[in-house]
Amino acid sequence: MEKRILKGRKMVQKILLSFMLVLIPVTLTYILTPFYIKLQEEKNYTVSNYQGKRVATAGGVILWLVLLSVYPLYYFYPGVEPLTLRVMFFYVTGITFLGLLDDFRGDKKCKGFRGHCKALWEKRVVTTGLVKAAGGFLLGASATALAGGGGWIEWVAKGIFLSLFSNFFNLLDTRPARAAGIFLFFSLVSMLIFRELLFILFPLWSALYIYLLQELARRIMLGDTGAYLLGGALGFPLALRLTMGQIILFNIAMIILHCYCEKFSLNKFMESKKLFHFEALKEEDKSDQC
Repeated sequence: MEKRILKGRKMVQKILLSFMLVLIPVTLTYILTPFYIKLQEEKNYTVSNYQGKRVATAGGVILWLVLLSVYPLYYFYPGVEPLTLRVMFFYVTGITFLGLLDDFRGDKKCKGFRGHCKALWEKRVVTTGLVKAAGGFLLGASATALAGGGGWIEWVAKGIFLSLFSNFFNLLDTRPARAAGIFLFFSLVSMLIFRELLFILFPLWSALYIYLLQELARRIMLGDTGAYLLGGALGFPLALRLTMGQIILFNIAMIILHCYCEKFSLNKFMESKKLFHFEALKEEDKSDQC
């Protein structure tokens, strides 16, 4: 009898927490997004989008604030490992701020990994892109070492995976809702395989459905801040669950993709494929860079 009561209490607790993990992100995003856009317009922090229109950038700040607001709730969720939770939040916060640095202090003329290396070699300039790449690798390797253990080879492989996976979403963020849409698809597939990811990604799903209304209206973009946050929030729990063989395969695929983007436009490729083609969002490609 006592076991049934205890089980019932845990079930009610999970339902209430799940409800809060949806309600809080939706409410905060609904309030914060218009305020954030107006603030950037007043402070003249807006940037030109692919149409040449001035829009607010670094929309990932809103998503990070949402995660911060619900972070304490996870400690009440049954079965959560506190250390893993703390490390994940530390990691996501770190890469989010690396993206923020690039959004507001980055050199937009320097494109691709080759461009950043060229700036270092010829001009002896350490670009924010290089800082972001190195920082993402170090944060990823350190976080997976703390949360998952293992040896240094595993840490390096997972650090590379997290760095490339986060930047993958950055490559996608050239049109409204593209990076967020791919994130929603990948996270859905991941949740079908790893059911425990559901409660981790609930807040981001909830926040994105509200945030995307403004992004689709071309008033704000995720920026590196948001792209890296999405990649990190999904990539970190995957890095702890995938086998080394799977991590290596992912790394090879990501390296091939990044090499492709050094020479060709990922955006042009996606525009040419119906799978990624949204009639309401279709515009002429104005850039040859990923």
